[in-house]
Amino acid sequence: MKTLAFVMSLVIIAVGALGIFAPPALVWIAKYSLAPLELYSIAAIRVAFGLLLFSVASTSRAPKTLRVVAFIPLVAGIVTPFVGIERAQTVIEWWAQQGSDFVRLTAFPLLALGGFIAYACAPGSTR
Repeated sequence: MKTLAFVMSLVIIAVGALGIFAPPALVWIAKYSLAPLELYSIAAIRVAFGLLLFSVASTSRAPKTLRVVAFIPLVAGIVTPFVGIERAQTVIEWWAQQGSDFVRLTAFPLLALGGFIAYACAPGSTR
């Protein structure tokens, strides 16, 4: 399970790097994910990832911090259906209109989050 969390952290790092080096591509992905099926699928994946992080936290390099970090995708996934597609579209349109530098700036936390999870869940690391 910890390896799965590690692999997912690499995906988060890739998305963060994409946002830094190719902001229009990240904006395209964000806009593409606004269809109902995609948005609710992403919400389910976020909840599952948060639960996965909780389950592997005790065997990670940073169990307490990883438990706290697990709340980020868990809460984001739970809140997504209540935000709704129209509100999500409004937020993403505003975000995209801020320009490439802003998109890059917002990609750095993704990169940091993915990096921390990769560090905490790296294969072979035990508490």
